[in-house]
Amino acid sequence: MSSENASKIVEITFPEGYLIQTERLTLRPPTVADVDGLWPHVTNPEITTFLAWEPHGSKDETQGMVQALNDAHQAGTGFHWIVLVNQQPIGIVSLIDVRRRHRSWVLNRAELAYWIAPESQSQGFATESSRAVISFAFRRLGFHKLMVYHASDNPSSGKVAQKLGFRLVGEEREAFQKNSVWHHLMQYEMLESEFDKRTTDGMKDPTK
Repeated sequence: MSSENASKIVEITFPEGYLIQTERLTLRPPTVADVDGLWPHVTNPEITTFLAWEPHGSKDETQGMVQALNDAHQAGTGFHWIVLVNQQPIGIVSLIDVRRRHRSWVLNRAELAYWIAPESQSQGFATESSRAVISFAFRRLGFHKLMVYHASDNPSSGKVAQKLGFRLVGEEREAFQKNSVWHHLMQYEMLESEFDKRTTDGMKDPTK
């Protein structure tokens, strides 16, 4: 990647509080310095089974992904965090498909998306990091609604949404095709008011 592109990534201005520290995790914006740490994960086909991208074939592709994530932030269409344990990347949590308005409608919604490397799963890292991003989304970014989608044949992703307090909306039949197989999507959502109630009822805000 050229020095011009690398400079573009690191000079992006992020909102106050974008660097998040939870009990066990650090969440921060991705940079080109993360390419080597992400490489073992983004080349793993086990991670991408139900995702909209394929395992990376080169580090140039990973650099391009980091650039795209930061471009999305700059455009206000997506917000992304590298999830680190002991300063080692184990996954990414994102707010994607950001929609603020549609003509005269105010929407202020986004999709919460997450992946954690297989060797770091079943330890609550997806839930812990996502909970922090949810708080940031409602408290700092002014979202009214967050949604989670997952393939119905990937129930472990749905368990994360349920632990986070998302409501099941329903199932979209044959929502996407990958590797010649059609998959159904489960849809969950959470309103800002629902998050506020959970916080009021005793759910700790991980960003405070």
